[in-house]
Amino acid sequence: MKVLEHQKLKQLSLWVKENAKAINVFAGVFFALTFISGIFWMFGANIESVAFVLSLCASSLFGLPHAAEFILPDRKPIKDMTHDELLQFVKYSDPKKDWKGISKNWVSEVFLKEDPRLRFRAKFTEEGIQNDDYKDEWANDHFHQKAVGYWYDLFYDGNLIDRFILVAVDEARASLPPPYGKTEKIHMMEYKVAQIHDTLGTLDEYIVLSGLEVDDNT
Repeated sequence: MKVLEHQKLKQLSLWVKENAKAINVFAGVFFALTFISGIFWMFGANIESVAFVLSLCASSLFGLPHAAEFILPDRKPIKDMTHDELLQFVKYSDPKKDWKGISKNWVSEVFLKEDPRLRFRAKFTEEGIQNDDYKDEWANDHFHQKAVGYWYDLFYDGNLIDRFILVAVDEARASLPPPYGKTEKIHMMEYKVAQIHDTLGTLDEYIVLSGLEVDDNT
C-alpha cells in the first residue's frame, strides 16, 4: 500500500511539474479575483468568506510547483529529457518498480510505467539475433555451451535511443550483458538493462558462474 501511495504521489508531482505554467496561470487568475473581492470587501460588501476562499486557492496553486520540486528535485518529465538524460534515467531506475514487461509472438517489450513511450524491444527471431553462435569463454562455460546474442533496443515514442546486447546462456536460463573490452567486468548501464529483463531472477547467479563482475564505477 505504501509503495502504491508513493507511486501516486510521484505521478502527481510529475504531472504538476509538466503543467507548472498552466497552474501558475490559474493561480494568477485566482489572485486577481482575490484582489478584486478584497476591494469590494473594503467598500462594505459582505464577501469576506469569498475573498478567503479565493486567497486560499491562489496560495495553494502557487505552492504546488514548489511542493512538486521538493518531492522530486531536479527531476524532469521523461518527455523533456535529452538523449543522455534518458540513458541516465534508465541507469538509475528501479528494474522492478519502474518497469513492466509483455511478450507476444516472439517479441518482448518492457515499458516504463511512468511513460510507456520509453520502452525496450527484443525480437527472438532471426531479425533480433545479434550472433546466433556467440563465442566467448564466459558465455560457453556452462552445461549447455551454446550461447545466442540478442539486440535489446531502447525506444522513446518510436525513436531509437540506443541498443544493447544481452547473451542468452545455458539454454536461455539467463541473459547476460557481455563484459567490456578484454576485461571480465560489466558496465553498470548494461547490467541495469539486464536487470530490467531478468524475469527468471537468475542474472546475478549466472554472472558469478560466468566469472564476471559488475563495475560499479562505470
